[in-house]
Amino acid sequence: MRRWLGLLLAVVLVSGGVAYTVEQREQDERARALATPSARPSKPSRIAAAVAARRVAIDTILVRRAGAVQTGDEQQFLADVDPLNKKLVAAQKVLFANLMEIGFTELGYSQAEERFDPALLRAHGRTTYLVRVLMRYQIPKVDFTPVTTELGYTFVARDGHWLLTSDSELDADLGPGAHREAWDLGRIEVQRAPRVMVIVGKGDTRRGRAIVRAANEGLAEVMAYWPLKWTGSVLVIALDRTAVRDARFADEDIESAASTGATFSSLPGQDTADGTVAGGYVVINPNQRDQADEILLSHEITHVVTAALGGYEPLWLAEGTAEYVSWRGIEAISGPGEVVKWEREVVDTAVPQLSSLPGDNGFYQNTADVYGVSWLAVRYLVHRIGLGQVEELYEDLARNGTDQASRDRILQARTGLTEATLWTALTTYRPQR
Repeated sequence: MRRWLGLLLAVVLVSGGVAYTVEQREQDERARALATPSARPSKPSRIAAAVAARRVAIDTILVRRAGAVQTGDEQQFLADVDPLNKKLVAAQKVLFANLMEIGFTELGYSQAEERFDPALLRAHGRTTYLVRVLMRYQIPKVDFTPVTTELGYTFVARDGHWLLTSDSELDADLGPGAHREAWDLGRIEVQRAPRVMVIVGKGDTRRGRAIVRAANEGLAEVMAYWPLKWTGSVLVIALDRTAVRDARFADEDIESAASTGATFSSLPGQDTADGTVAGGYVVINPNQRDQADEILLSHEITHVVTAALGGYEPLWLAEGTAEYVSWRGIEAISGPGEVVKWEREVVDTAVPQLSSLPGDNGFYQNTADVYGVSWLAVRYLVHRIGLGQVEELYEDLARNGTDQASRDRILQARTGLTEATLWTALTTYRPQR
């Protein structure tokens, strides 16, 4: 479950250099309370009118910026950026070039809620306006539906105009991965194939093309070895950055060669607590970019293919399925001997280190070979009920496995096993020697 910061309770509205104080808000509320149904509506306070005007002005700026990307007008994109902040202007030029490089089908920005930070108010002056902004976009072929990410903008009023003076000061107050999309992290270039899109740093063309080839092969393996019919395209991000989207390769993901992070059509906390998953993007560890082959990418692409099913499947099933697909690829390259060898190692070494199927909590921190045990569980189920039935089990659990009781009910109905009895079966399973 992702961690999303709650909203600040103390909000001070600032507009045109006049603060909307608690006392003034109370005066407005008393005036509304004293009004009778037959009385003429009271005139909004000057401050309330200024707040409304500010919202319209900022909305206009956001619409103008989105429109500039759609029409390729850099001057319009920069028109509302603070010209005194040379560093921001330069960064926004890079951002504009990146957005153009991606080529969105849809792009829009909208205000969410205002934020308040007294330190930033002191730094920028009393007209400072801090706001969380939702960026809604759709990358052609990659995103089946528009998806949403978030940003934090700092505006100031100067000479009667609102200007964007920072796009990073609220980053720490946003959700994981916010303002760390590929286009936020320095100049990029895009390499494409019919169903693959790879983002690398500007000038990293050879590596980008190599990853496109590996991703094409990985996608072909997923289409061959997993029965879910999927018609989408894969986005792979391979930048020289340790923190991209929600992947942190200098922190909790340091041992991972790659990570697949979800995209959301509705962010967690926006409409529902968990949000609505739309798909996923693959991010490669910068230290593994030259080792990103079709085996690694088939594992990650399996996560992409299954991402939009719901996300409630247990991690042992999600990771075990991805390992199952990638090991089918290994078997095609090296023959069944490699698979038999690993199966023996998992049965003899990894299973005895655990007392149950790997749980969601602490899965990625477990020092045992939880990937191997998860793969063994999926492999066992494929032998027991068939690959097509395992895929249907995955879909059912991804959509409906919201708690342990639901997971066991679904697993029992489709396999005759619960997670506990599946684990017992694995502890007594002996592969052919």
